[in-house]
Amino acid sequence: MPAVTLNTRTDLTTSKAKLGTFELTTTTTVEGWKIKATAEPSVPELTKSGLSDFSAEIPAMNAEASKDGITVFLDNLQLIPKKQFVPRLKIAKSVDVADQSYDVKAELIPKGNTSAAKDNSPSNSHVVKLGVTAPAISGFTPKLDYSTGNNTATVEVSGKVDKATVTLKADIDIEGKKSKGASAKVAYPLPEGVKATVEVKDDKSAKVELAKDQFTLEVPIADLTAPSLSADNLTLKVKYSMDFDM
Repeated sequence: MPAVTLNTRTDLTTSKAKLGTFELTTTTTVEGWKIKATAEPSVPELTKSGLSDFSAEIPAMNAEASKDGITVFLDNLQLIPKKQFVPRLKIAKSVDVADQSYDVKAELIPKGNTSAAKDNSPSNSHVVKLGVTAPAISGFTPKLDYSTGNNTATVEVSGKVDKATVTLKADIDIEGKKSKGASAKVAYPLPEGVKATVEVKDDKSAKVELAKDQFTLEVPIADLTAPSLSADNLTLKVKYSMDFDM
């Protein structure tokens, strides 16, 4: 029998409350294929001015089918009546080289697919994404991703330093051979089950998060050289999940 999961995340600030996430997901298995379908209805936003209007748009609907490292993504099924529907394909495999295991993935995003753009506009060209995760070196795991869409390579290294999890990330413009952005993130467990995460970017901005159970307090810092804190910039995120059997 398929299972249904309701996932929500409410974002609360001093000026408004909105559902940052509201989705219904169902999963089942057919002939060895794991089928997953997700619906994301549009929900109103509550501000000091009142409740925003309900959207009459059809909920965003996505589905995927995966088996043996192959995943077929059916993005934005609600756009089929507009004749905007092209699936994408991802293949993930583990490859052994000199007794070392590498996780390799390749993704084809055909022309016309709507997964990349936030406004669900079709891509105007084919895009190929490649990625490889190498074995850990001295406790740090290197990861490399490349996309032909923006000709950008993303290099990421993450690992443990004492109790902290450290992640270093850099985006590199392959054609121009220059950096497009870099960041460093440190996550550290605090007493009482609280997890603190600090992320610093090369544009001098930063973000601090304090998380416990389903609650996360997010504190953005626009400029580390002149840090300022305002209650208006704080966001409390509350996650909620419920499973249903059908």
